Parts: sequence; structure tokens; C-alpha cells
Amino acid sequence: MPHAAMDALDASDTTSAPSRPRFRLFRVAFVAGLLAISMLAVQMPVATQAHSRTEAQRIVAIARSHIGARFRLGSTGPRTFDCSGLIYRVYKQAGLLNRVGGSRKLAAGYYYWFKHRGQVSRSHPKVGDLVIWTHKGRIAHSGIYVGNGHVISALINPWGVKRTHIRTLHAKFFAFLHVKLQR
Repeated sequence: MPHAAMDALDASDTTSAPSRPRFRLFRVAFVAGLLAISMLAVQMPVATQAHSRTEAQRIVAIARSHIGARFRLGSTGPRTFDCSGLIYRVYKQAGLLNRVGGSRKLAAGYYYWFKHRGQVSRSHPKVGDLVIWTHKGRIAHSGIYVGNGHVISALINPWGVKRTHIRTLHAKFFAFLHVKLQR
């Protein structure tokens, strides 16, 4: 309706013919401005939602993004990983590498770093904690706890990075490494 009224004004005003292109230009700029503001309004909830994620939720989302990557011993990604390399990459991408020792470690290195700080137990895992397994009495594997008894870890090919239940691996569950995260 406002456009019809403006068009009626334009049609009835024969003395201001030179100002008509300027008025149309104003109208186009005005509509473009409204579109830009509405785009910002639509985009803002998405940005707010990304910032409202807890640290643990960010860790899980990043770990999930690597599911399907291949296994390669000694690799920290982005397309291939070993088990501790996946942990390193996920926490680094989340900007939380200092919560797991600040550097790339082997599974045993993560275990001893957490043990030294009294953050190791065999129960009460929380999302984002690390999980350690042993094989023949030696620390052999690590992963990231994602809830409901499941972990994401880099397994030897053909599996690669995969979500599995803690008890499905051939290695024996050993400990949870409790990472201090916002949950």
C-alpha cells in the first residue's frame, strides 16, 4: 500500500520530473537497507547459539566432524589421525589445548599428565573427558567421551575415526581423565 501511494504521488506531480529518479534511487536504497537489517536479524540467533555452546558441547561437535577420517600412526589430522592425535586436534580446534596438557602427547602422556593433577578415575565420566584403554597391561588407546557410554576415537583402519561404545574395543577400559570444562 505505501508503494501505491508513492506511485500515485509520482504520477500526479508533473513539476518535479527531474526528482523522480532520485526518489526511486532513495526507495531502492531504503529497501536494500531494510533487507540488510532483516538479514542481520536472521543471522544473529545462529551466532548467539554458537557462542552459547558449552566447552564440552564444542568438543563433541568438533570430534564428530572428524568421524570417517582414516587412521595413520603419528598423525594429527586434518584427514588422518591416530588416537592421541585426534585428541590433540580436537582440543586445539576448540582453543582448549591447555586443558589437556598444552601439547601433543601419546595416550600414556595424557594419562600421566592427568594423574599428576589428581583428575583420573574409573567412574563418573562427563562429556569431553578423555578415556584410556590398556592392552596386555600397557596403555594402548585413548578417545573422547561423548556421553551415554560412547567415545569417539581413531581406530586402526579400516575403521578410522569412529563413535563406539566404551566396552566394544578389544583393549580393556582403564580410566577416565577428567577434563575441567564448562558443561
